[in-house]
Amino acid sequence: MEESITFLHSSDWQLGMMRRFLGPDGQARWGQARLDAVARIGEVAVSTGAAFVVVTGDVFEHNQVERQTILRACEALKRIPVPVVLLPGNHDALEPGSLWTSAQWQAHAPEHVTVLTDTKPLEIVPGVEIVGAPWRSRRPLSDPAAPGYAELKPGKTRILLAHGQLTSLSGGMSDVPTIDQAALEAAVADGRLQYVGLGDRHSTTRVTDRIWFSGTQEVTTPEETDPGNVLAVTLGADEIVVEAIRVGAWHMVDHRVELFDEESIQALEDWFAELPDKERTYVRLAGDGSLPLPLLSRLDAIIDAQGEVFACVERWTKFWTVRPAPDAADLDALQLSGPARAAMEELRQALAAGDESAGVALSLMHRLARDAG
Repeated sequence: MEESITFLHSSDWQLGMMRRFLGPDGQARWGQARLDAVARIGEVAVSTGAAFVVVTGDVFEHNQVERQTILRACEALKRIPVPVVLLPGNHDALEPGSLWTSAQWQAHAPEHVTVLTDTKPLEIVPGVEIVGAPWRSRRPLSDPAAPGYAELKPGKTRILLAHGQLTSLSGGMSDVPTIDQAALEAAVADGRLQYVGLGDRHSTTRVTDRIWFSGTQEVTTPEETDPGNVLAVTLGADEIVVEAIRVGAWHMVDHRVELFDEESIQALEDWFAELPDKERTYVRLAGDGSLPLPLLSRLDAIIDAQGEVFACVERWTKFWTVRPAPDAADLDALQLSGPARAAMEELRQALAAGDESAGVALSLMHRLARDAG
């Protein structure tokens, strides 16, 4: 290749994905954000002078997404003004009933979009071939990338599109065959491949100078370390430049707090206030400590209120151990009588005997009585 060429690498759009922690309004905004990020890839294609875009698997969340999701995806793809090549991954594999063969996709897919359905090289622009290894089921029996390059010979500028976890990064936890990194590196070293674009790992990850995971275009979990990017890849005769460009707009944040007094409660409230883009941010709180009932009630009120402002704020159940520390004066001040007073006394006795769930119930009783007053 005598002249350099720039293209964009993206993956794991997973259009149609649902998130259980988002309410109907948040889910709608989050789903639209994933489509908006696709449209922004089109803007990046213009600003970088990219010749084409490749998407390395999991364009859709699964093969049974709603018709509306397919149609909106097609509209988003129309906003990418250069050829687009899509690789079926494990979520949208080329299996019986695949959406890629559906009437909706066939009727509405833009003409400049190509779905790789085999391993035959595709000359995307003069002198540059794309080779791919589309998934044909959710559970392949061997290295899912190998069919895309095993039979190739050196001599052409080729870009491999593959989907799956690398053996070196899976930690032995993958329940399907992984991609052999050493074999990929050998194919790059002997000139069979000039770039390997991978999908499945949602965080942008450099494996080597010429082997990259682009990551998802929009964050999906707080565990992802660098999501929301598209890679601008420039291939020259003897060099390569890869730049991660942000297209995502959402944030998912884990926050750990220790709560013991009013000052720690205020610090949490201040932390919430300083976060930007609240309507596009999911917060998962991990907390430890113990609080008097008035402060525990205040904490509940803060979290409830912030949940209305942010996309979602939830307690991370596995790491939420904030315990009530009921004060006798607080309980006596509730002005309860009759059955309510009897229930409170029973709960106090249970708490004194070591039943922490009684403390939670007392906290709720304190809050309800306070709000009613």
